This record gives sequence, structure tokens and C-alpha cells, in this order.
Amino acid sequence: MNAARTNPAVPTRYRTSLARRMACALITLVVLSIQPLLADGLEGRFEIRSAALEIKDSVYQMNCRIALPISESVRRALAEGVPLSLELDLNIKRVRQLLPNSTVAELTQRYHLQYNAVSARYILRNDNSGQQESLGTIDAALEQLADLKNLPVLDKSLIQTDRRYEANLRAKIDFGTVPFTLRLLMFWVSDWHRDSDWYAWTFQP
Repeated sequence: MNAARTNPAVPTRYRTSLARRMACALITLVVLSIQPLLADGLEGRFEIRSAALEIKDSVYQMNCRIALPISESVRRALAEGVPLSLELDLNIKRVRQLLPNSTVAELTQRYHLQYNAVSARYILRNDNSGQQESLGTIDAALEQLADLKNLPVLDKSLIQTDRRYEANLRAKIDFGTVPFTLRLLMFWVSDWHRDSDWYAWTFQP
């Protein structure tokens, strides 16, 4: 009785080459699928136009106005459900004459804006508190995101009335969701992410 014949084993180098070609093809497919989003990335000026702190109920609250880089292509993508994220970095330091300024507080605040096709509303969520607002139009949603008010940042007890303080605020914006591994491969692309310059001001209670 003759033994059954089997196919010879596939050479290791062939399997490795095949796996490499399949991985490259997959990456190319993913890049091509999001190319329209990357090509129509964040455009326009992105900056903090104004920011201030005021006391309400023994808590310092921040109001700030932001110029968002929202082009018509971004507006269309938002209407199709592409998410937009905004992050605010705030630090408050006590100004000292002979020593380096000392940090009193640091805060990172995150917001997430996305269209909900079921409710036909734009949902703006505060990721820190979990609170969210439902807005009927894209203009109302973008206006709300650009004009942030009454954000609690610091307890009044941490501020001394006879001292001078400096506040620094920076904003970061992300358009769309790109996996971290793909971001490493697409290090030359920055259309989906922008950082503003630091906006600084001084205040004294």
C-alpha cells in the first residue's frame, strides 16, 4: 500500500514575504479609504482669541473664545458623522520675583462633537464630567464648542489675594479617528490634528 503523498512545506522566507506583501496591501487599503478625510483636513486659523477667569460661588470659572479651523469639507464630514475632538490644557502659576513661578493648578478638559443620525442632532459631550448637549444645527454646535463658558477650574481657597498669578491656556483639535498604529505609519500627515499657541494672561484677586 502506497503512503499518501503530501505537499512539501512552504519555505519560511516565502511565507514571510507573503505576509509582508499582505500587510502592505492592507495598510495601502486603509490609507486610501481615509485619503478623502486627510485631503480635506483641518483648514484655517486655530487660536485662542480670549480667555478669562471669574469667581462664582467660591470657584474660579473660565470663559474662553476659540477660532476653530472648520472648512466646508470639515462641515460636510461632520454632517456625515465624522467626530471632532477638542482638548484644553490650562495651568495656573503664582508669579514670584526671585524664584521660578510655582504651579498652583493644572487641568486638561476634553470635548467631543459628533452627529447622531438616529436623533438627527449634534451631540457635544464634556468627556471630563460626562455632561452632553444636544444641538439641532451644525452652526449651533460649532458656536457652542468655540465659545466655552463657566468651566470650573480652581477653588478660591487656593488663591491668595495679595499675590499675582499667570494663567496659560492651549487648545488641541482632532478631526476624525485614526488608529494609533496607523498614525505612526502616517507620521507625515498632520491635517487631522492641530495645536494652538499658548495664550497667557495675568490676574490678581
